[in-house]
Amino acid sequence: MQIARRGDTEMAGKANRRGFGYVRRLPSKRYQASYIGPDVARHPALTTFETKGDAEAWLSAERILMVAGTWTPPNLRRAMAEANKPATFASYAAVWLSGRDLKPRTRSHYQALLDNQLQQWNALSVEDIKPEMVRDWHNSLDKKHATTRAHSYGLLRAILSTAVDDNLLPVNPCHIRGAGTAKRIHQSKPLSLPELEVLVAAMPAKYRPMTLLAAWCALRFGELVELRRKDIDLKTGVIHVRRGAVRSDGQVIIGTPKSQTSGSRKAITVEI
Repeated sequence: MQIARRGDTEMAGKANRRGFGYVRRLPSKRYQASYIGPDVARHPALTTFETKGDAEAWLSAERILMVAGTWTPPNLRRAMAEANKPATFASYAAVWLSGRDLKPRTRSHYQALLDNQLQQWNALSVEDIKPEMVRDWHNSLDKKHATTRAHSYGLLRAILSTAVDDNLLPVNPCHIRGAGTAKRIHQSKPLSLPELEVLVAAMPAKYRPMTLLAAWCALRFGELVELRRKDIDLKTGVIHVRRGAVRSDGQVIIGTPKSQTSGSRKAITVEI
């Protein structure tokens, strides 16, 4: 049973002598609006209003929905809007990262970029990211840290490329030519044979084989420290690189070695 209050005698969808709905002034001097809907239940506005006119305008909009036959309770409309709300970059990037098969160090690196370089996108919905916004952001990144700048752009581009595949974006707004590639400022110069000989002679005896393997076989330090006797086949002159050690978040993690293109594979072989 619906109990009518004093000064509020409207029935479902029918205006009383004061008009449709009920408006009252709160102690805060703001206005609260409510009405009895077609379901014979009272529905208050989900917010209060600064003026009485604003409250009455909300009531008029609700009345129009009833007349058109498209009315649903305000709280249900809000829940549906929240459920259909476009994904924010922060939520989409978190799902994107969790779904990638990455090495721990790469995952940690991507998370650091999201936290420190891409955080300005977090509150935006993915579909609101525009090319001009990407250009302004890219220009704002510290040019002295070219590698971080390139990695940040590359990560943003990869995430939004997946958003295109998921039909959240019509096209990827990241299309700055060359922005995902960092040019080396200092090119590495390999040691000459006389220089290598001096270096090996200066190393403690137990580290000399490691130094020679690093120089001649181009192995990473993390691959060198994980070599075992069974990995070296002296008869065929082949080293099997099956493991690699990396430091991530203060921990040493043993995993598979990395290829030249930074993709992982189960093992590589090096002829000696």
